Amino acid sequence: MNRVSTKRSRRVAISAVVGLCVLATGSAHAQSSGSGSVTIGGLLDEGVAVYSNSNGSRLLQMQDSAIFPSKFFFRGREDLGNGMRATFSLDSMISLSTGGLDPQSRGAMFENSSWVGIGESGIGDLRLGRQNDFAFDDFLITGIDPATGIAGGMLNFRTGSFGADLLGVRGAAIAGSIVNGPFAPINNATGLAAIDWDRVGGKRMGSAVKFVSDDFRGFSGGLMYSFGGTPGDFDNSSGKSASLMYRRGVTRAAVVYTVQNYLPVNGGHSGLANLTAGIRSKFGELAVTGLYAQARNTFTGARISAAAAGAGYDITPALNLGATYTYEFGNDLLKNVRVNQAALQATYSLSKRTKIYLTSVYQHTNGAYAAEIGNIVSSGKVQSVTQLGMLTSF
Repeated sequence: MNRVSTKRSRRVAISAVVGLCVLATGSAHAQSSGSGSVTIGGLLDEGVAVYSNSNGSRLLQMQDSAIFPSKFFFRGREDLGNGMRATFSLDSMISLSTGGLDPQSRGAMFENSSWVGIGESGIGDLRLGRQNDFAFDDFLITGIDPATGIAGGMLNFRTGSFGADLLGVRGAAIAGSIVNGPFAPINNATGLAAIDWDRVGGKRMGSAVKFVSDDFRGFSGGLMYSFGGTPGDFDNSSGKSASLMYRRGVTRAAVVYTVQNYLPVNGGHSGLANLTAGIRSKFGELAVTGLYAQARNTFTGARISAAAAGAGYDITPALNLGATYTYEFGNDLLKNVRVNQAALQATYSLSKRTKIYLTSVYQHTNGAYAAEIGNIVSSGKVQSVTQLGMLTSF
């Protein structure tokens, strides 16, 4: 075959492919009702924080994502007809202090979520991609978590400087666990801070399949599985999560169980199992919440548990005052650590979208590990932080 014929054949083949794509697109539009939406939005949280003890010294710094994570997102929904819908989410955490991606994102633009889904009314949605597990969905978003629902926000998460012992890594292994594990480093020499060890603040699962049911008489639930992606080793670095949620009027209750394997733990075949349960309700202007959380290393048996409670009161429609208390207790593999943590917060709403807040979190440990809040490690048993900030959504 000569060159002219070859080029003509290629043009015909390309035209055929384009034609099929056009026909397929036209068919999809024909079956769809044509209605849909794409939303560009986000949350921005920035303020000035004062820590009482950063390795022995007072620390004053600009700090974002104190109450809620600063982020921007693209979300979409299309009505496919006959009760069917298509959805997607692209979600990125950002740092207002630097203008770049949040360090949690580790350089990935849409590390916070990147998925597509399809659903049917009366049944639920099936989503594919990188997603938060149900602890984030059922406790942070709903306000059941006393920290983000009442006082202290992300500064008041269940936390501690015992991350290396909980994950079961030592010395040189810590450097690898920063990339392949759930916790941020205190520093490469001494260990990891177990920030958000109960996953409520948002821990993503990559390559995940997630089903979220619609509401049935107040009840909803979900199942999730994350593929580890190791050839010939199905269980390596895999994850799973299950949820049961109840909503009735102003009352919400949830139970979530999640297991995530990590490469530093037993070569990726073990990891952390999390059980979280909580309830929130409101009585007039008073909101009350309670939460129990546990994280257990499925290989070593190291375990940390926490009980938290909070109450918030609407002084006026614009002004809210809240207080929370958290008690954490670890087993012998975590040196029988005990942590008492309290938070106070005043929030004033300038509008439906914009708030200013003053929050303070105080932590006292029994000395098994140094006190730690927000990855700022104290030189002793006590750590505290106070932040004046602003939160807006768009």
